[in-house]
Amino acid sequence: MRLVTLAPAKVNLVLRVGPPRADGYHDILSLMVPLDLADTVDVTVHARAGGVTCRVPGRPDLDGPANLAARAAALVKERFGKENAVAIRIAKRIPVTAGLGGGSSDAAAVIRALAGAFRIRDRASLAEIALRVGSDVPFFLGRGAAWARGRGERLSPARVPPLDLVLLYPSDPRLAIRAADAYRWLDADRGPDAPSLPHRAVAFRPALLGNDLEPPCLARRPELSTLLGRLVGRAARAAIMSGSGPTVFGVFPSRPDARGAARSIAKEVAGPGVKVLAVRTVRRQPRVVPWRSPRSASSPSTRRS
Repeated sequence: MRLVTLAPAKVNLVLRVGPPRADGYHDILSLMVPLDLADTVDVTVHARAGGVTCRVPGRPDLDGPANLAARAAALVKERFGKENAVAIRIAKRIPVTAGLGGGSSDAAAVIRALAGAFRIRDRASLAEIALRVGSDVPFFLGRGAAWARGRGERLSPARVPPLDLVLLYPSDPRLAIRAADAYRWLDADRGPDAPSLPHRAVAFRPALLGNDLEPPCLARRPELSTLLGRLVGRAARAAIMSGSGPTVFGVFPSRPDARGAARSIAKEVAGPGVKVLAVRTVRRQPRVVPWRSPRSASSPSTRRS
C-alpha cells in the first residue's frame, strides 16, 4: 500500500513561555496555524516484514533512522506490533531547522498515513507517540489552527482568518538556533521571575501577535532584527519570529501586498543567504490519499470511472 500526503509548515502567531518545569521542559501557550507551504510525504507499507527506511532526495543528511518521520514510523510499528517494512520518501520544500515545524509535520504525516494503512483508531496512543517524537508533532495531527498548552500536547481549536505572510529564512549556519538554546537564553535573561501563563486562550486578534523567545534570540542574533525591519519597511502590519527561529515573518493586508513585498525584499537580499517566501495560512490539515500514478490518473478507464 502506498499513501501520499502533504505535510504543511506552521508559524506561531503567539508563543508565550512559562517558567521551566521540573522535567526540564516549559509550559507554553501558543497559537499555531498551518501554511500552504508543505513537504510531500510518500509512505509505502510492504506486505513483507522489514524495518523503516527514509529518504529525502537532495538532502542525504536527512536520510535514515534519525529523521523524525522515520522515528515516528518505528514507534507506530512498535506500539501496535506491526512487522511490515515501511519506506518513506520526503520531497522537502519547508526549510530545515527554520522554526517552521517541517520535521514535526513530516512525522505527523507518517503517523496519519500509517494509521490509515493499519486501520488504527486509537487516537490517544497516536497522540502519545506524536509527543514522544516532538513537542510540535501533536499539533500536526489536529485539524488546523489551534491553541497549544503544556508542551504542545493540549490542543483546542482556534478560529483564525486567512492571513497572507512573507517568510524570511536566513540559511547562514551561523544564524541557526537550536530550540533548546532559545529556551535556555530566555531563562537566563529573565531569571527567576518568569511570568505565569494566562489561564485560558482568547479569541485571536492581531494585537496578540508575539513571541517570548524573540527578544533573547534577537539579542544573540542581531541580524534577525534587520530582517524584521525589512518586513516592517514593506508595510507589514506586524513582524515577529516564528517558534525558536531563525525564520521571521510579516503579516500583510492581502496576497498581492505579500507577493509584492516578497519580490522587493528578494531583490534587496539577492543571493543564497535569505530565502523569501510569500505564503498563506490554511484552515485544515491535508488528507492522506492512496497514491496514483500520473499515467493511471489520466487514462481513459480512470476518467470513465
